[in-house]
Amino acid sequence: MQNIVIDKKGSQIYSQRNLLIIQHLSFGKPLSIPLSQIQSLTITTQVDLSSSLLTRLSENNVSLCVLPTGRTGEACFLLGSWHAAIERRIQQYDVIQQVPSRSYWASVLVRLKLHQQASVLNQLKQHYIAAITQTSDSTDQCTRAAITESQLAEIDEAVQKLKSLRDKFRKYYPTAAVPPTHPSRVYTDHTPQYQIASLLGTEGIGSAIYFKCYQQFFANDLRFCARNRRPPKDPVNVVLSLSYTLLQHLYQQAIYSVGFDPYYGVLHSPSYGRQSLACDFVELQRSTVDFWVWTLFDQDILVLEDFSLSGDSGISDDSSYPCELLKSGRSKFYKAFSAIRPILSKHALSHAWLWQNRIQRYHSDKTMPPSLSFVSHHPESSHPSL
Repeated sequence: MQNIVIDKKGSQIYSQRNLLIIQHLSFGKPLSIPLSQIQSLTITTQVDLSSSLLTRLSENNVSLCVLPTGRTGEACFLLGSWHAAIERRIQQYDVIQQVPSRSYWASVLVRLKLHQQASVLNQLKQHYIAAITQTSDSTDQCTRAAITESQLAEIDEAVQKLKSLRDKFRKYYPTAAVPPTHPSRVYTDHTPQYQIASLLGTEGIGSAIYFKCYQQFFANDLRFCARNRRPPKDPVNVVLSLSYTLLQHLYQQAIYSVGFDPYYGVLHSPSYGRQSLACDFVELQRSTVDFWVWTLFDQDILVLEDFSLSGDSGISDDSSYPCELLKSGRSKFYKAFSAIRPILSKHALSHAWLWQNRIQRYHSDKTMPPSLSFVSHHPESSHPSL
């Protein structure tokens, strides 16, 4: 299955029979791709679309992601056919409307996110130490972030703080626990109850600790001093925001195909226009994306010349759009993302099915089997054990 990215301004896209046709003045002849071989279509610039194409994409379950082409706007998604199993959405609404079950799943998400953030910092530290040890060329060393011994100690301290926050949400097992036969026993017997506001506060504290250390692994000329967005102000934040948007699209597609309502979330409360459940599930692979973004800059796949910075062109730093990924950078980015996309998509779908499996079992009248758990990991590392 192919994932098509269209980045040529003025392209004409339409369907003919069961083919996707892409036409542009620079092409000798139009490109044609069978719709049955396409998994997703991403549009990053202004193109002409036929209305019949949208119908064809939906019929063939091809997801469409249209990224903003101007300096404002939100990404637009077309996800194909919604799964017909209405009972899954009924179970989802029931889980979220009950305070104990919503608290349980929200705390699971926060716990896993904190665990993965600690793992990312550990991985980055080990890569940094190995690179410095093996590199004797001073020119190569200058391109890397210069991390002092005291900063490495701060990173170790931050990892311990993240693990301490994580351990607040560990499951506990009473000595005389009765095998759960009802969802209320599953959600109340093994996990303390937390207010959603408290969970969001803890998640925010963890993110502040994490990004303070994460930024230290990037070169100073990238100007990555903190996490910012809408608009992102430096190359790293530009790539993080774009990657998170594409990751959310994968989760929206997975959630939609399994049959859940992507707008009704567990940790993220419902908000107008926000696909809150997709935002929840994205947390399960943010760490994978963070590590991958670091490799893009560490391996010079993306360099400073692939971005336009407001300060470089004489524009004030207060510009409404201070940093952009240029076409040369977009080409490199999407080529790299196409390599990691299959594993992100696979795990997105497995997370959605796993949650469907768990809430279905937790809302049955039978004795519960051993519990499963969400799993998210880096492509090069093993699954974390919680």
